[in-house]
Amino acid sequence: MPWRVGRDLRHLCSAAHHLLERSRHSLHPLCLFTKPIHARASGRAAVASKLSHSHAATRDPAIGDTEISYKGQVDLESMLLRWKKPCAEIRGTPVEPKPPPEVLAVVDTIFSPKPTRLPTLQDLRESPASAELLKYLRLPQCAPTLVRHLLGTHQFRCALWVLRTAKEIGYNFSPKFYGEVIEKLADHRKWRLVLPLTKTAQEHLGYTTTYLLNWRLQALMEIQHFLSLQEALDMYAQGNVRPSRLTYHLLIAMQLRNHHLDAALAVVRAMESAGFRPSPRTWAVILLGYRPFGLSASAKSHALTALQTADRSTATVIINSLVQLCLDAHDMSGAVEILSIASQPRDDPPLDPGEDTIREDGVSATRVGDATTPTTMAVSRGALVDVSTYNILLNYLARQGDLVRSMQTLDEMRNSNILPDDQTAVALVRLYHAIDSVNDALHIVSDALKEFPSAAALLPRLGFQPTIPPTHPIFSGTARPTISLFNTFIAGTLVHSGLSGLKTVLHIMRITAVQVDNSTLGTVMSYLHHHDRPRPRELIRAIRLLMSAGCAPTTRLLHVMLAAVLREERVIVRPRGWTIESDWPEAVDWPTDNPQRDGDNYSHPTAGLQPSRRLRYRALMRPIIQSLTDRGVRSDRVAYALRIKHDAVVKRDPEMALASFQRMVDLGMRPNEYHYGALMEAYTAVGDMSRATKVMQDAMDAGVDINVKTYTILITGYARLGQARDAAETFRRMVAEGIRPDVPAIDALTSAFFRAKAYGMARRVLLQMWPQVAPLSDDIAEASLREMVVAFRALHHVKSHAPPRLSSREQRMLRWMIRDILIRWKVSLGYPKKEEKGNRRGRTVVPFKRTPKYTRAKTR
Repeated sequence: MPWRVGRDLRHLCSAAHHLLERSRHSLHPLCLFTKPIHARASGRAAVASKLSHSHAATRDPAIGDTEISYKGQVDLESMLLRWKKPCAEIRGTPVEPKPPPEVLAVVDTIFSPKPTRLPTLQDLRESPASAELLKYLRLPQCAPTLVRHLLGTHQFRCALWVLRTAKEIGYNFSPKFYGEVIEKLADHRKWRLVLPLTKTAQEHLGYTTTYLLNWRLQALMEIQHFLSLQEALDMYAQGNVRPSRLTYHLLIAMQLRNHHLDAALAVVRAMESAGFRPSPRTWAVILLGYRPFGLSASAKSHALTALQTADRSTATVIINSLVQLCLDAHDMSGAVEILSIASQPRDDPPLDPGEDTIREDGVSATRVGDATTPTTMAVSRGALVDVSTYNILLNYLARQGDLVRSMQTLDEMRNSNILPDDQTAVALVRLYHAIDSVNDALHIVSDALKEFPSAAALLPRLGFQPTIPPTHPIFSGTARPTISLFNTFIAGTLVHSGLSGLKTVLHIMRITAVQVDNSTLGTVMSYLHHHDRPRPRELIRAIRLLMSAGCAPTTRLLHVMLAAVLREERVIVRPRGWTIESDWPEAVDWPTDNPQRDGDNYSHPTAGLQPSRRLRYRALMRPIIQSLTDRGVRSDRVAYALRIKHDAVVKRDPEMALASFQRMVDLGMRPNEYHYGALMEAYTAVGDMSRATKVMQDAMDAGVDINVKTYTILITGYARLGQARDAAETFRRMVAEGIRPDVPAIDALTSAFFRAKAYGMARRVLLQMWPQVAPLSDDIAEASLREMVVAFRALHHVKSHAPPRLSSREQRMLRWMIRDILIRWKVSLGYPKKEEKGNRRGRTVVPFKRTPKYTRAKTR
């Protein structure tokens, strides 16, 4: 009896403790840096009833600025899909002896000229120089030693050749050794070598396992070779093995990465039918791949429910994924709410027996924290916030160029005793390039190259001044020469140093033995498309050349190619801009192919976009598109944006553009400012400005971040119609929102008055708005209108150091300028001045129609 009384008392004390803790609603310190960021909270759905989620304003690489994605997502997926043994848990690992120098010399001789044809076993037996190698491979445990050594020195192709040669000699490798080699290749993301190795292991062993097939499935996903659910299950059925929970998690990640939400939900249902109920890790995998679809209310509810029963590492991934989705949608209040949940104390729940805690080969996976009892291990306040959370915030702030709050986030990281990692260094390189602190970014790269003096000696070619200390934190010792660091470094170097700087970076990568990947190629292609503006034929031939070298084309390369073709078609159909001689160029009546709408294949990699036969690019593009089609690649948001713009600008069919937009929404993908902007162009192209304005209003209601490009589309539409007053009113609304005008916006406003035959007012607009972009020189003020327009447009590609938003004083000044311009223009047309009601000083102004003012929702 006393024991039961004591047990009940302990339960009551525990319940009271939890009740008191829940009543203390506290915010994580990170919330303080998230709340003041300028953003617009998500609002109601705009286009369809399905569109009940928030909308992010991400930058699609082939359409506008490069989309900055969280680079640590790959590491999070790897951690979720496969538990890895921590380095501290590995005890007593014996150091293997190094192979004899003469054996390594034979291998180096074979691979030194990079042969296209590797020698066979018969060739080795006929060569006296290969006798030492064959003799060594016949000794016990020598073949695995040589393979491990070659893997450790990053000679992956050579290691696989040695493995196959040793097997032909008669050496039998264990299934565990094949798994060790595959894991080593996966750590270095050599997925194209994982595929043949899994096939080789199956042939050598005479059977396959779920473990090997899971690796094969993940390799197919990483090289963008997507399988349907039935195709994947047939692969396991042919091997006479049963899919595991990890199999279904891989299939969910594969379908979400292929932008196929319905197929991912079908995999979840199939997993339940197979006896695997969804676990917290299942929802973590879903959230990691859910970024193209936005954070829906149901997904958030399920994720928070799974958070209650998730272990510590899975709960951290769920928190980070929710924060990332909120930041994608610029939902600051949602991010604050998630961070406040992460700061609440919680008890780590017991392990769910349904989770992936057992490998397929029967070896239990050791996890962080297994040394203590999970049911009694309490998680301290803020333990769910780790370095990945700070990296997500730093990447978001780097995209906005917000140095002040980035430094505050770093200070909070120090105060929380959270050590930065290599992804923190990548985020800082991106941030310092965004704020033009190039020397600080080079300091971080130099710290990563401290083990490669010859590579670090090349950095002064990029403007590195090692004698000047960094002005911002660089966290020495955290950066490593990884492909993620170099891809970010290349993106910044191309902006500041151009292609000459790219040569230097590629030379550094060769010295550090870091090979380029698909992201590197996509970054370079996107830069060439936006800056050098090559003809589409040159880009297509470059991609074809990569295919002949064995590189499969990716969706990003396809997007750059289609964007170049669309740009050329757009110039032919409707030339951009306006000239002094020809007023405004009229649209060219160029017939285009109009397939049946019911036959449009929106799931095609190009989203059904068909370039005109007049350009004769279809034959050149066919092998590239066929490669993507054969791998099951579906259209994504970028392809839909290009399709909508093609329907809008080239075909001039607003209804078809709206149908393409609606199809994307029906598939669950969230539209961003590029999709709404393309739809607005469809209506402005036919002169339907009321519908274009309604689309922009819908975008604002849906939480899309409206920028200067969106307003420029409206101003250009009014300018084509010669409605200078409406163009000026739209410009004034843009300024009232705090958006700083750029060269295209001011140029469009100038063209509106020029189209209305108010040439003096056009000159006045250009002179008054010029200081918003660059200082106005005296010689320009005395030039003709034509010379002024040519000089002003040349400023478009000059990098501006002005802040992205207007101050309150600048807004008042610009609104006064626009009002003064309209007053003078009305007087020049002969309209009488009207006195404003309630004007105490007797000023005469033109009464403007009341325009709705859109204010940002205040965050908590």
